[in-house]
Amino acid sequence: MTLEKYILPPSLMAKLYPTSLVSLSQTVSENSAAAQQIKFLGSNQKQITILVNETDTSFLSDKSFTFLTGILTACGLNVADVAIVNIVPHPNIHFNAIHTVTQPHTMLLFGISPEEIGLPLHFPDFQVQRFNNTVYVCAPMLGKIEADKSLKTKLWAALKSAFQL
Repeated sequence: MTLEKYILPPSLMAKLYPTSLVSLSQTVSENSAAAQQIKFLGSNQKQITILVNETDTSFLSDKSFTFLTGILTACGLNVADVAIVNIVPHPNIHFNAIHTVTQPHTMLLFGISPEEIGLPLHFPDFQVQRFNNTVYVCAPMLGKIEADKSLKTKLWAALKSAFQL
């Protein structure tokens, strides 16, 4: 005899399980606490979040900042249009906490994999990926891209697609 044929009415289910089976309150409070600590460089006027993984600096080294500024200029953007977040001071940061603070339409990840920020998907570098009303692009660290012409070409192709240039 199988129980698959029996369907319990919602009223009985509510009596059997008066509280939630999964508690989301802890996750929400953890994301809120993490979000309050996130600091970013830029004014975020166009809701473009740039995540970097830079040690020994608050946001970016001078060389990486100059290179990133050139990339932004090529895309018709400037530092006021973006929010640059260095994830090094936030080791286990979740993309929901980042979204709470910056509310991005586009998120660029330099030297960070989607899994590192808790995205429930995996995609290769330079692939434009849409998820949950945000466009994501992953790429190697800025210093590595700056030193390699083929990586610059791949990044430019991805950015043209992401920003519809």
